[in-house]
Parts: sequence; C-alpha cells; structure tokens
Amino acid sequence: MNLPYQNADVASEDFQILEDLATGTWYSEVLFAALELKVFDALSEGPHSLRDLAVRLECDGDSLGRFLSALAILGLVTGADGMYANSPLAARFLVPDRESFAGHFIDYRRFLAPNWGRLAARVRGGAPANDRPAAESSDAYRERVFAYVRAMDFQARIKAIDAVRHLARITDFEPRWLLDIGGGAGAWSRALLGNWPAARSILLELPEVLAAARTLYPEQSSWRGIEAVAGSGLTPCFAEDKFDLVILSNILHAYGASEASRFLAGAVRALAPGGLILVHDYLADGHRSSPLKGRLYDLHMMLNTYNGRIYGLEELEAMLNAAGIENTRLFHLGTDTSVVLAAKDGSTRHLSIANRDMIEAHARSSGFDFARVMEVGEIAVEPWVRLKCRQGCSRYGGSLTCPPHSPDEKKMKEILSGYTHALVVQGTPPSRQFHERLLALERSFLLNGYPDALAFGAGPCPVCPTCPSDQECRFPKMARFALEACGVDVYETARRSGLSLKPVRSPMGYVRYVGIILFSEKIEPCAFF
Repeated sequence: MNLPYQNADVASEDFQILEDLATGTWYSEVLFAALELKVFDALSEGPHSLRDLAVRLECDGDSLGRFLSALAILGLVTGADGMYANSPLAARFLVPDRESFAGHFIDYRRFLAPNWGRLAARVRGGAPANDRPAAESSDAYRERVFAYVRAMDFQARIKAIDAVRHLARITDFEPRWLLDIGGGAGAWSRALLGNWPAARSILLELPEVLAAARTLYPEQSSWRGIEAVAGSGLTPCFAEDKFDLVILSNILHAYGASEASRFLAGAVRALAPGGLILVHDYLADGHRSSPLKGRLYDLHMMLNTYNGRIYGLEELEAMLNAAGIENTRLFHLGTDTSVVLAAKDGSTRHLSIANRDMIEAHARSSGFDFARVMEVGEIAVEPWVRLKCRQGCSRYGGSLTCPPHSPDEKKMKEILSGYTHALVVQGTPPSRQFHERLLALERSFLLNGYPDALAFGAGPCPVCPTCPSDQECRFPKMARFALEACGVDVYETARRSGLSLKPVRSPMGYVRYVGIILFSEKIEPCAFF
C-alpha cells in the first residue's frame, strides 16, 4: 500500500495527487477508530461474522461492514465467506496484551495529531511550542510523561534491534562501557547489551523519565547491566575519556543547533580512546525508504517542542567536526531512520561497511533530488532505444555523444559487465548545471578510491552548442555519453531504482534529468567523501 505522499511526483500535473494529499489524515483516522472500537482485540480470538462482531462491539451492522471493508483495503483485516479476521500485521502489532502491541505508540501519535491543525499559525508566527500546559497538575504531568516514555520505548525497541543487527554484521567492536544519553526507558542499552553481554551501560535521563521507566520495567532483571543516572546531556555529570560507545538516539532532534552541539561535545569528551559515538535519528536530507519522513518529522518537532529540529547529514558532520570528530560512517535502518557512527581517532577501522548509504547521502547533498545505488544487472538496455534516437531526435548524428557515435546496446552491455553497481541520480534544469554536478560527483568517486567510476548523462551534451565539423570533441574531459544514446531504457531503469519518471505532456511540464555513475562496490572501509 502506498500512502498519498508516496504517489506525489514533482513532474506531475495530475490533480489527483492534491486530492490524495488533502485526504491523507483519513488513513490515520481509520486506524485510530479501529483501536478505539477494539476491533483487533475482538478478532484476536478467531474469525467472526459481521453480525457477531457488531453485537460484540456494540456497533451498527451496516456502518461496521463499511468500516471493515476499509480496514481490509488497508491490509489490517481479511475477509472471506462473510467472516473477518486480523491480518498478520494487525495480529502482530494491534492486539492488546501481546508483547509487540503498538497501540500505546499509536495512541500517543493520536494525542499529538491535533497540534498539526496549528501548523499554518506556527509557520506564520514562529512562536515556539509550550512543553507543558500552565494549568497541568503534577499527576497529569506524570501520566503524560509515562504515556510518552511508553510510546517512545516501543519505537526505540524496534529501531535498536534493527541497528544491532547491522552493527553485528559490520563490526568486531567490543565495548566495555556504554553511555546512553537521553535513552528513555533504556531500549538501546538493552539491545546493545544483548549483543555485548559483558558490557555495562550508564543510562542518563531526566528524573521524571527514569521514574516512568521504572514503572514500565519493574522487574530487576530488566535493569541487569544498566545503571540509571538522573541528569541531562546538556549538563554533563559523567566521567571523561571513559566510555567505549556513546549513544544519542532520537535526542538531538528535540533541541536547536546550539544545544545539539553541546550534546555532541559532551559525548566526545566522554569518549575513551578508540571509542565510537552512535547517533540515531531522522535525517532532513532523506532516507532510502522514506525520503519525505525527515522533513515531515521536522515539522512535527516544530509543532511539539520548544526549538527542536531535524538535521541533515552535513549538519551532523559539521557539529561533530567542531567537537573534534572527523571520521564518520552512515547506514540506514530498514525503517525510516538512520545511524551515524563517528570516532575522533580513526576508530571506524573496526567497521567493514559498504559505502552505499554514504554515497547516496553525498549525492543528495550535492544537489540531486534523488540518489539510489543499484546493481548494474538492473539497468535496462534495449535495442529499440537507439532507434528512437534516430527517428525522434533532431540532433541525431550531430552530437559526438549521441548515436551513431555512442556505444550501441551490445557495447553498453559489455561496459556494464565490468562494473558491479551504479548510482542513479535525478536532477532538474538547467541541463548544464545537472551535467556539471554529475561530473563533480564522478570526480568524488575517483578521488575516494573508485578509479573506474564512469558517468553517463541525460540527453544531448550541454558543454557546447554544437560539435565541431571535424568530428573532434574539443572538451573530451567534460563530454559524457547520454544514457539513451547507449541503449539504456531510462524509464524502466528509473522505475527499478525506485524513481517515478513520467513523460512531459505540456510546454509547462517539469523536466527531470536522470544520470548514472558506474562503479565497482568496495566492502573494505574507506574515508568516502
């Protein structure tokens, strides 16, 4: 299922995208209502007929039937032969009393949803959010803190397990002491200690958060290897040069740049020789599976915190550099967040991480709207593409980077066979700017240990207005063959990379360019970009 924003295409002139965006809240309201009605709880005992379910839930039969039809389209229930049951997704996450129950997390999202109604006022006035209502009682505040800690702990457990799976695969690092700054109820500490049982963790959190954490995890066994310390990363109360791994998970986005820099500076001071800093967060400059999520979460922070914001990779690296860190690695989790690992003394030598995520992040920071690494076998090469050049392009034969001067599809397949991967990028006019950015990116590959990197551009070469009559290129270092000119089906290749590309249908249409850089992926670590 694609949510409305995932169908949005900057090149599209289809009004339906706007209508879908305007009704995006319908999806969440259906989920919220199903939890409130306890639909998934009732179906957890097995399939029910509509009539039996209406009686059990005390609902109008016709209305419930229409509601269940919507839940089925969303993949939350299944229906066959007049009987309804939970889908696997709902059975796993939406049934109360199960360990993986996500209802409390979803309820907290519902609690915050009304704040989005004041987005326009917040943008217009710029007034920071109040983090505590003036008339709120102490008991109400404790209840709100507990609801927050419980909700965030559910999400943190999923993220931490995913991250530990990655870390176990890419590093032989064996930390002894962990410092979990702003770690909530300790999900990251527990996940990491599960991978390194001999280690010990200091969980540094606000007193009210730790009180909620103790209520959420009353068993002593849940705190094995974890020492909870009341405090704040903004006023460090921990030893310097002690910790082998310092964790900052979903904490920097709650603060402005000044406070975030102080967090990182304190983390660096606490780092032992050879240690690593782990920053887990949303990124403002995109994510492989959900490129818009970071931007939307930034608005979420604007609406629900005093001065919180989402940072891009370059902003994080700049703050780390200011704190004395110059060696970073990035990898994306399977969900919608990312992990940055950093060390001030070359300690990322422990890591044997492929550089795909760093490559994609650098390409986006270089001005490309989309960047995705794919295997060369996914590049579609077809004989009809060059025929289209011959029949449909007025510059056929006039450009030295186009047919018949460019490699044909057979030669292109031979070229591709010498590479393992390709970086697909998408940009916008002017074509000269896109071409120059593509060449700069190719040079970055070359300077960082990829001597065979080779770029292919979009459309006729923009370097010169026309090619010389003697058929000798004046600027061979700048000229590059177009993808179409070498038989590459750009639309299919873009689709396989995850990019939606449609033909321009009107003079006012929005042109988008697609280029690729071929390279052979390296597994060993290197200081990429």
